Amino acid sequence: MWLHEIPVGGMLFSPMVLLVLLALTLTLMTYLLLRQLGWHRQVWKGAWFYLSLFVCFVALSLRLLS
Repeated sequence: MWLHEIPVGGMLFSPMVLLVLLALTLTLMTYLLLRQLGWHRQVWKGAWFYLSLFVCFVALSLRLLS
């Protein structure tokens, strides 16, 4: 399993840092795509939707990359 600490400058970082950055990027890209298509108006509670989308992207990336 590749999920082990990543040494950077003498400090150890969790691999979750990379997964969170990946999920944040995917969430931002989804947000921009929905804005571009005009579908963001269909989302009832935007903050909850994007938060749950972020959590789903974290779980998906953890599942696919481990």
